[in-house]
Amino acid sequence: MKPYEWMVKCTPQTEWIERRGILFWLAFFFIELGAGAFFIASFFNIVWGMVIGWLICGLLGGGLHLLYLGRPLRFLRMFLRPQSSWISRGIIFVTVFLALGLIHIVLTFLDTRIFSLFVATNIFAFLVIIYGGFAMCCINGIPLWNTGLLPVLYVVAGIWGGAELTMGVILTSGALTKIGHSVEEITRVLLVFFAFLVVVYFIAVRYSSVTGDFSVREIVGRRWKPLFWIGVVLVGIMIPLGVVVSSYTLALERIPIALLWLSIFGGLLGDLVLRYLILKNGFYSPLIPSQAT
Repeated sequence: MKPYEWMVKCTPQTEWIERRGILFWLAFFFIELGAGAFFIASFFNIVWGMVIGWLICGLLGGGLHLLYLGRPLRFLRMFLRPQSSWISRGIIFVTVFLALGLIHIVLTFLDTRIFSLFVATNIFAFLVIIYGGFAMCCINGIPLWNTGLLPVLYVVAGIWGGAELTMGVILTSGALTKIGHSVEEITRVLLVFFAFLVVVYFIAVRYSSVTGDFSVREIVGRRWKPLFWIGVVLVGIMIPLGVVVSSYTLALERIPIALLWLSIFGGLLGDLVLRYLILKNGFYSPLIPSQAT
């Protein structure tokens, strides 16, 4: 990319998706997935779901975030600007959530529940899920990100992924209890909402600007078309949707366990691929918009 091309071409951002930036993509995904799993599991008092969610958020997501920084000591400096930085706010949200979540898990193992702690922990879990979308949508120069729909899409994806992961914990226990049916109902609703939001999000971005239209076309009709239609639409939406349809014609217990696992992995993979495409196709608007494409 020659310097003058910033004037006349859509310029891709690379900091958050190429080379070390791949760690940033994975860190955001696992941090939100873990918080989402804790969020859902805590409402049903599924203690191992909370533990797994906490570990995914803190160890896997947080560890990848530290690797992305390159110099872990920089982590402490990220707490210092919550008044102006969503990344700083996010680190605070994650830290408080992990602290409160650990206390809540310990008390749950001791068969003790404090309602105020439960509420506070889940408020911060929700903030952890949504902050990544806000961190991206406040970047004015990238139309694909600069929309209020992005935090909504990310929070639905994070909670949906958390519900699927919680369903996986229930399946691992070997018994589809009444709680399992309730979690499955939540995943159904969130799946439909997620699919609807993906469509609305891309339509809104496409008509927002020339650069937004360019980004959407790159994802759904040009370079990244196979990954979008296979990874997101087929694997991430259609396969779980097929299981949802089956659950209306068959009792949940009669659906093959392998098919339920396929739905869970398909949904998580579709979410991961969608996040990759959104990061990869975040183009800065050129200074001469009429020649953007």
